Amino acid sequence: MRIRDASANVIKLFREAGMSPSQHQLTGEERLKVSKAFAVLPPLHQRVLKAHLRSINFLDNMPNTALTSQVNDDDQFKLYDITFRAAILKQNLSQWITEKERTCFKGGDSSLSVSIVAGELDAIAYVLMHEATHVVDGSLGILPNNPSKKSFDSLASGSFTTGIWLDRATIAPKFRDSLLDSTRFRRGGKVFPLDLAVKTYQALGRTPFVSLYSTSSQHEDLAEFVTVYDFTQKLKQPFRIVIRKNDKDIFSYEPMKSKLVQSRVKYLKKFYSDI
Repeated sequence: MRIRDASANVIKLFREAGMSPSQHQLTGEERLKVSKAFAVLPPLHQRVLKAHLRSINFLDNMPNTALTSQVNDDDQFKLYDITFRAAILKQNLSQWITEKERTCFKGGDSSLSVSIVAGELDAIAYVLMHEATHVVDGSLGILPNNPSKKSFDSLASGSFTTGIWLDRATIAPKFRDSLLDSTRFRRGGKVFPLDLAVKTYQALGRTPFVSLYSTSSQHEDLAEFVTVYDFTQKLKQPFRIVIRKNDKDIFSYEPMKSKLVQSRVKYLKKFYSDI
């Protein structure tokens, strides 16, 4: 698993932002959780990480959930570190992802609540899948930052992003929505009152995105799509957004049942190839 201490550069990054992160030494139980998370990664992830993942590390008092960092300047063969917030090792997926989603809403109708029902597998398995997809994306140039650069095996060009993204962070007009374009996951976005939760997820349901976080960039879109697909279709876990009022369900949405979302699944075959 190549577990090491986080690099000095990563520590410096957080300290310059006013944080006080510290190295986290994994317990035996935590190491087992991490091992299980690696074991369920798709074939392409397994192969790419074996070659391109230099290390993984865990920090206490880390502000965000995870950070994937390129550690060399060689564009021909990139190496990466993935740093995780150690606290997620204590959470299952439903707990962690609900906590993350609720940061999008604050105030408003206090009788409302937003949750994501995503099963009880360890949160680290989902977060690793998401970050590992960034490593695959970056190593193979699946979604190149330079639009003129040919994408890997035509996975993106003319397929996964066509008609959905104009560039790295610009959603195509067909799927642009004033609410979705203003969530805290979008640049310059904000936290919404809970009163807007239903309308926000109804808007999401009119797009090919699997989550609000998917709308932050085409790279996050790919990472979220692969991860939600894998957890629901391969690991047979639920992924359902639920809004409750006075503890009664008033809205429910399962992105992977959307026809728009399903129309993109065919572009994921490369991730499950044994070749």
